[in-house]
Amino acid sequence: MAESMAPRKPRDSGSDLYVQLYGRPKTNTPTTHRPQDQVGDGMSSSKPVSSYWADGDRDPTKKRDIPHLFPYFYHSVLARNGKPVGGQNILALIEYIDAMLIFQGNMWIAEIDEPRTGEVFKQRFCGPLDEYESMEHRPDHVIDFLWAFRTTVRPGLRQFIDQTYTDLTSPNSRLLEFGSTLPFGIWHRD
Repeated sequence: MAESMAPRKPRDSGSDLYVQLYGRPKTNTPTTHRPQDQVGDGMSSSKPVSSYWADGDRDPTKKRDIPHLFPYFYHSVLARNGKPVGGQNILALIEYIDAMLIFQGNMWIAEIDEPRTGEVFKQRFCGPLDEYESMEHRPDHVIDFLWAFRTTVRPGLRQFIDQTYTDLTSPNSRLLEFGSTLPFGIWHRD
């Protein structure tokens, strides 16, 4: 007989950098993105895309007030779930959040009935993650796109990020179903 496993809870060591910087889970602190060094340490080896917006796509009237996810959001979620903060886990988490965010983004765009925007969104973000120029930044680029798309999407986008963080760091986090290394394709299991 297999031994019964005691339920595991996410750790909260008080040293959660994402929470210290931005609060938990609600936040309206604007942040500036700083390019980092390498993905394996939660840092980026690629420079952020300077401008991938078509003319007229950007809303210059308001800066994004959702903190960038890379790298602190991912570090925080992994640490609170007792997972090593390293390349495989960071990339698997990025892939999972990216898939959820793209699904939600497509839903918002379809609901507002903007076919041109939907095509641009799909062209920019719906390809394979590993073919994206700077895959560790794609969820942040999706957020930037949706933020600029319509002001009516912003409250839902804020709520989506807050709820995702809360769900992934709760005692019922689905990340606790896996061992110390997260697999790719977690979103296929939803």
